[in-house]
Amino acid sequence: MKILCVADYHREKELADGVEKLAEKERVDVIINAGDFLSEDFAKKVLDRAKVQTFVVRGNWDHELKTKSKNVKILENEVVEYKGYYFLGVDWGYYSRIQDLSKGIDPKKLIIITHDPPFDILDMSYFGSNAGVIELREAIERVKPTLHVFGHIHESAGVMKHKETLFVNAALPEFRKAAIVDLPSQKVKVFDV
Repeated sequence: MKILCVADYHREKELADGVEKLAEKERVDVIINAGDFLSEDFAKKVLDRAKVQTFVVRGNWDHELKTKSKNVKILENEVVEYKGYYFLGVDWGYYSRIQDLSKGIDPKKLIIITHDPPFDILDMSYFGSNAGVIELREAIERVKPTLHVFGHIHESAGVMKHKETLFVNAALPEFRKAAIVDLPSQKVKVFDV
């Protein structure tokens, strides 16, 4: 399965258009969007155009997300099965629910989506300190998903493997690059957007 990972559009139409073109060119199966559209109207326009299955969580600037697209599922502390994989999306502050929501799911088939990063994983801020969430890190280490996608800390965008989990900080604004993850191999290709 080819998964395009993105986050933090911040109302930039150019980024949204670039992601859409990349998804089409690379024929991805799924887009994961870890939130922060910065505008409900902008988010709706972007999500309504989705041509492939898209899983979305809200970012810290997203109060309400809506779409008419049948291809989009806005995950609010829930799990959805799609083509043999389980996409678990959790809102800010609900990290204690990860363990219960993932109960009985093979970790090799589990993908977790949050907006913010786990502590000490692609979370270094411009100020030189870790900005991730300890409770989230602990939850991820307990359930050991194959993939965890997030954003929020733009300056730490990138990809990192730690133990069994591939982590993708998919924040677009700073570096304007998006990762496509191939599962089950966990191979990653990075593209300019």
